[in-house]
Amino acid sequence: MWKRISVVAALSVLSATAAFAASAMDKETLIVGTSGAYPPYEFHGQSGDLVGFDIDMTEAIAKKLGKKLQWLDMPFDSLLPSLMANKIDLVSAGLSATPERAKRVSFSSPYEISYSAFITRVDFQPKSTDDLAGKTVAVQIGTVQETFARALGNVEVKTYQKFDECVREVALGRVDATFMDIPAAKAYVKAKDFDGKIAIAFNKQITGADKAIAISKENVELTAAVSRIIEEMDKNGELQALRDKWFNE
Repeated sequence: MWKRISVVAALSVLSATAAFAASAMDKETLIVGTSGAYPPYEFHGQSGDLVGFDIDMTEAIAKKLGKKLQWLDMPFDSLLPSLMANKIDLVSAGLSATPERAKRVSFSSPYEISYSAFITRVDFQPKSTDDLAGKTVAVQIGTVQETFARALGNVEVKTYQKFDECVREVALGRVDATFMDIPAAKAYVKAKDFDGKIAIAFNKQITGADKAIAISKENVELTAAVSRIIEEMDKNGELQALRDKWFNE
């Protein structure tokens, strides 16, 4: 009897999962998770609306799919759990497609190579990770930067929900460094609140994983469609136009 109940329950779960997967491409509106404090990828503009590279790119993809989007702004470390729980359909948040993450979710074709930059106060300019020995590094929780910092083994790691909190801690002298993708680092260095207080110390490729949109493993058709569109946008210059708009300002 126990086995029979377990099989029925398992079939019920599989049926619900299949229904979600099948409905994703049939939906008129796709729900997209992001974390809106990471300029120029995603952040809140003067009007309060989400803007940025990932926002424009994903809106363009949705248009080509004939879909509307509903954006959900949430903590970065909640994005993949929400995707796996079928609360959202996509994650577009400057997410690196690491092998560890790929065990849990699927990824689209990549749209950007990941390089990071270390930010410090202007009066402390390390040239390499060796110069950070014994220092305190702030990172956003759940990011590849957190993984890299902990792997160094010679720094104290402090985690925060948002990258702007990490940068503020550096500017206030409470931590020695933080690091993030190069376009985001440049945006924070130029921001009015931090102008003249922080600087980019050095760049580092911390992972071979490129940035991609995350999609539930069950949504094979949606993953294939999004990947095809990203590849087309890369070939026809649309992605480069978005890079020029958001990364070269």
